[in-house]
Amino acid sequence: MIQNNILWSPLQIGGLTTKNRFAVLPMECADAAEGGHLSQDMQMRYDRYAEGGAGLVFLEAVTLQHETRSRDRQLLLDVYKKESREEWERFVASFKAKHPNTLLIFQYHHAGETAGKEFSRRVTVKPLTPFGGELIDAWYIDDYIHRQVETAKFLYRIGVDGIDLKFCHGYLGSQLLRPYNDRDWKYGGSWENRSRFAFETCERIRRAVPDPKFLIGARVSMYEEMPGGQGHAGADSFCYDLSESIALLQGLEARGCSYFGETIGNASVYWENMAPSPSCSTNVYQHLTMAKTMKEVVQPQTVIIGAGMSVLGDGTHNQLRGVQPERTSLLHVAEDALQNGVMDMVGLGRQALADPYLPCKVQSEQASDVQWCLTCNLCSELEMRGKSIGCAVYNKYFADLWKECRSEFGAPSQIVTGD
Repeated sequence: MIQNNILWSPLQIGGLTTKNRFAVLPMECADAAEGGHLSQDMQMRYDRYAEGGAGLVFLEAVTLQHETRSRDRQLLLDVYKKESREEWERFVASFKAKHPNTLLIFQYHHAGETAGKEFSRRVTVKPLTPFGGELIDAWYIDDYIHRQVETAKFLYRIGVDGIDLKFCHGYLGSQLLRPYNDRDWKYGGSWENRSRFAFETCERIRRAVPDPKFLIGARVSMYEEMPGGQGHAGADSFCYDLSESIALLQGLEARGCSYFGETIGNASVYWENMAPSPSCSTNVYQHLTMAKTMKEVVQPQTVIIGAGMSVLGDGTHNQLRGVQPERTSLLHVAEDALQNGVMDMVGLGRQALADPYLPCKVQSEQASDVQWCLTCNLCSELEMRGKSIGCAVYNKYFADLWKECRSEFGAPSQIVTGD
């Protein structure tokens, strides 16, 4: 039987300590109230994540301005609006009062070229098929960097434990970093220019909030798996080249990042790379390899949070071959990865939607009661259709919502977002 001791060991991240090695990843659930306001459903969901026992909980992909959202009901924090600031202050105070031992980190989001065309403003750094969008200039990015800094200062004042910069999955951060952004402008062309947005954002936030107990980190797609994508060899190259991804990690670390979230892929190009399913479960090996690569190129104290492991489940449904099923369970692989320095924390994404109480159940030796994610991607289909997102296997509300989607749209040929 697997021994889970390391899963429950505390871990220092910057100036803070998490009580165990489980993190709930930033999963967009599109359950905000109209206008991006905080809903009761959203607040109850985050209470469940914390009650479930994870040491760290990420606030999902929060847009900082209403015009840059991917989902119609995406969470919004507009730091320039009193009403928005006040509702977030109330939420954070309530969360921290109820869950004082759970770290809460806020992830920024800007959709860029994948913003919803029907309800948002789609912008681009260089038009990409089939997305397009309104071409933006340096002033636009300068202004957005300032907004990110002001937001960080506010979040620090109200007691959030840190911020997560989003350089992954094909959103604005990836769009600026990728070699495809070869346009001649302040934020494009050379690596110095393409990395300017990331480095300047991090540096200015750390300067504005020098307290090491306010964490700065980033979620990074080590490669996008598209020609010219982040982590590729050139503006039209199909080949991976991790040199710029490594330079990004090391540059952000030097400017104040104390953790990184591992990921790969682009949600609008190839979903299963980011979120493996049983038909491509070996993609989890890519996630593990990228986490190990990240761990090898940063300082020993810099924390790496793994991802992509929901597909493993209890080892009985993941379709991995050439290895005993019990060795492929999420818990076994997680412990092995922690013990061998592949990563420092285990990120739970779709598994947290299926059962946010996994950490508590496992710690109390009730692993047989865990509702294991089947990685059927019904939740992903809900996201693709612009609906509120949850587990359609274990939650009747989302099961019914998924059935309505199938009735209206039929079965998708593939899961992608941003079209």
